[in-house]
Amino acid sequence: MDNKRVFLSVWALLSTLGCFGQSNQPYTASFIGRMGVDTVLVETYTMINNHLYGKAFIRVPEDYIGEFSIHFYPDGSIREFNINAMNPLNSSLPFAAKSGAFEYRLNMNCRNDTCTYYNSEAGTNVEKLFRHPAPKMDFVGGWVPLISLMEWQCRRLARSGSQALPLKMINHNIGVYDIGVRYQTKDKIIFGGPFLEYTAISVTQEGRIESMDGIGTPWNYYVTKHQPIDIDAVAKRMSKTPGIGIPSPTESLQASIQQSTIALTYGRPFKRGRPIFGGVVPYDSLWRTGANGPTTITFENDIKIGEKVLPKGVYSIYTIPKVKEWTLIFSTDLKNWPTDPDRTKELIRVSMPIQKSTDIKQQFTIELKEIKKGGQLRLLWDDVVATADFDILR
Repeated sequence: MDNKRVFLSVWALLSTLGCFGQSNQPYTASFIGRMGVDTVLVETYTMINNHLYGKAFIRVPEDYIGEFSIHFYPDGSIREFNINAMNPLNSSLPFAAKSGAFEYRLNMNCRNDTCTYYNSEAGTNVEKLFRHPAPKMDFVGGWVPLISLMEWQCRRLARSGSQALPLKMINHNIGVYDIGVRYQTKDKIIFGGPFLEYTAISVTQEGRIESMDGIGTPWNYYVTKHQPIDIDAVAKRMSKTPGIGIPSPTESLQASIQQSTIALTYGRPFKRGRPIFGGVVPYDSLWRTGANGPTTITFENDIKIGEKVLPKGVYSIYTIPKVKEWTLIFSTDLKNWPTDPDRTKELIRVSMPIQKSTDIKQQFTIELKEIKKGGQLRLLWDDVVATADFDILR
């Protein structure tokens, strides 16, 4: 028998059995994802053979129903990924997005060592193409992850007999990243990588997700498993309540300190009833100091901060929060996604004293204040205030 016939025979066998011998009986369940006190995701999905499909009611950045369909190669990697945004009050109609560059339809196929997106976005008259070189693809990231796609990877790991599996994750705007799944204990799987940090997932012996704790990761969701939920009914009910909107709105501000202009741009996440420092923001780890893209600050003049001189220019800001004090970092890396910055571009580090405040800040806030000898950078969230004094040099 020639190689082509052998390949077709193996393909037919795998297609009959499903991925890794999976039964061709459909499995259906639901997930509910919460960000603190806010429900951000209700997802109902079905797995059968090499196909994962379903609906998700998603509340960020707007309320909509995402209808998704994913086909996999026999090895479990993604062949095609499709998701359409539909009206939450009538899922037969397309969603009328109000938030600018919102994808009405996001389609991707992976073949010939390339993953290609064909996206239809609000406000554009042509289909947008994004191509990323990748011999295989396992996970798709975005505003809200598909928890069922995480479960697919947990199932792959459980069937593999290995302790860990490397994975490739893609975002059409950001690119391709190395992540993975690995067993921490027999009933806990760690999902993620440097880009995502790490999500702890409680699983059954078969790799089915029972719950997921993403606190301290960019998604910051807590997820629970449920019997199948009617997504259309949930969407009709919840979309009549106040929406969540963008979880971390971006804000820009400008201040004159000692007659020198300083500009700042950063994302402002909310507390949402969650423990922040030591929870959403882990201690002793590099924090992006905001949300969305890099937090950037622009100095019109050189400054002296601590005992160090920072030349005028544009910098990204990072911090390492600790229980008794923080470390403030100025970096020249303005391009990398801030959960995975280029650490070689860190320019200076200084200590930031902290204080506890009775004025609980529900939303992360950065302030620039003028003081007698110069200025003060203030970072405020929850009950913590971190400060750094600086002088303007001329």
